[in-house]
Amino acid sequence: MTMRVAIYARYSDDKQNPGSIADQLALCRRHARARGWTIINEYTDAAISADLLVTRPGAQALLRAAETGAFDLILVEHQDRLFRNLAENATAFKRLTYFGVGIATLAKDRLQLMDIAIEGLMSELYLQNLSDKTKRGMHSNGEKGLSMGGRVYGYRSTPGGEMTIVEDEAAIVRTAFGLYNEGWSCRDIADHFNKGDTPGPTGGLWNASAFSGSRQRGNGILRCELYVGVKVWNRFDKSKDPDTGKRVQTIKPEGEWKRTPVPQLRIIDDATWSTAQERLAITSETKPSTLANQAKPGVFTGLLKCGACGENYIVAGRARLQCSTIRNKGRHACANGRTVGRAAVEDRILTGLKDRLLSPEAAAIYVRAYHERWKANAGDRRARRAPLERRLAETQRRIDRALNAILDGYASADLKTRLQSLEDERDALKHELASIGDDDPITLHPGLADVYAQRISDLQERLAAYTKGKPSPKDRQAIAAARALVDRIEIMPTSHARGAHVEITLFGDLARFLRPDLNEAQCMSLLVAGAVCKSEPTSVLGLVRVAV
Repeated sequence: MTMRVAIYARYSDDKQNPGSIADQLALCRRHARARGWTIINEYTDAAISADLLVTRPGAQALLRAAETGAFDLILVEHQDRLFRNLAENATAFKRLTYFGVGIATLAKDRLQLMDIAIEGLMSELYLQNLSDKTKRGMHSNGEKGLSMGGRVYGYRSTPGGEMTIVEDEAAIVRTAFGLYNEGWSCRDIADHFNKGDTPGPTGGLWNASAFSGSRQRGNGILRCELYVGVKVWNRFDKSKDPDTGKRVQTIKPEGEWKRTPVPQLRIIDDATWSTAQERLAITSETKPSTLANQAKPGVFTGLLKCGACGENYIVAGRARLQCSTIRNKGRHACANGRTVGRAAVEDRILTGLKDRLLSPEAAAIYVRAYHERWKANAGDRRARRAPLERRLAETQRRIDRALNAILDGYASADLKTRLQSLEDERDALKHELASIGDDDPITLHPGLADVYAQRISDLQERLAAYTKGKPSPKDRQAIAAARALVDRIEIMPTSHARGAHVEITLFGDLARFLRPDLNEAQCMSLLVAGAVCKSEPTSVLGLVRVAV
């Protein structure tokens, strides 16, 4: 029997030769043909480490196919192309063995448990050693004041790690410190640079957080000690989550941070720096009026979008909402500078949703879905009833024959026992048929419209209860249901005049909610899971104008 083979190839990162995969595949194809093996499929992962399986879609697809019996052997250039993690190596080998799939390399046609164990340990030790060397190299760069990766605004690094000042960007840094020390807010500074078309660190618009940064992380232009000639490093521990493969960065206690003097990189004088730090300290120690802490999430948080730039509307006070672009980047970053009353907006949206759901169009969708679902259920009921009805008829015939035998004088104890068993079976079949229900055509229930209207009314009441505080679990389900109806809500003022109306446009899919075959709890659960019924294209659910 010809051996069926799947080939797997991989290289670790984008610094390596992308042609490596083509080279590996060519070598493996030649090896397979020389042995008369049939190549079933080829799987690859480019620029991905073999440390964790969860990060490699090609390897995952390979193992899934192996479990289906698609091939008999996995061929790789070397075992470490497939796994470098000792635990995953052993687990995968055990599963592949269970499914009758082997692993081969160019050096050996069938790896055994000893090969897997020894090579797996060597590969894991290699990764650990590589990590240790990388950390030592970074530590050495830190002590020398060289670049440790990443880019700091105002500087560029050379291939050898030396850093030099970028004068154009240094001028921006000095201006930012000067404006901040004059009392400007970080948002106003961002707006100032955005107005002048000065590109931010990423090439786009400036954001207030680019200046304020984070006190805990020690980042942001106003907190960057490199501008006064001090390189701060060893601030973070980096690790990889074994379940997700994502890199996790943990902030070390500030006492463990290391500082290296680099006076040649100074951009800001000590007096300017100290003034800025004093103001930052006052701002950080002031208990926030807690826009974020006082304002609880709204019914439609994350769905409210600015009609001008498309970014989120966010909390701008306990009772107001504002375009996040304006709030974080300044008034020159977006044409929509209006704040809106949160309560008024939510009330109008909820009212608009209720009106839309109670419209003739929505009722028609509900009725249509009801009939379609009933037809599907009726067909299912008929399919389930048919064999039960045949069994019931046969059981009844056997009961009749037993009764006739008893009437003819053959009333043995065994016959009476058998008759009782048949009667029990008949009763059970009748009960099961009754539980399935009648398969006669059923017209629209006369109270269906009332049931639908009551469901919408209950939804409205629960949404109102949520906005007033202390929502119950069912109220939270109602929130999930309402949010599932809406893809986005655009807010756009009709003019920039104070008190002018704003247009609130709802976009979504009505049919997601219209499931007449489900009870309320089931409907809410499906909505939370993202289920759809007879889904129709996203459309404008409604447009309302309100003075906010």
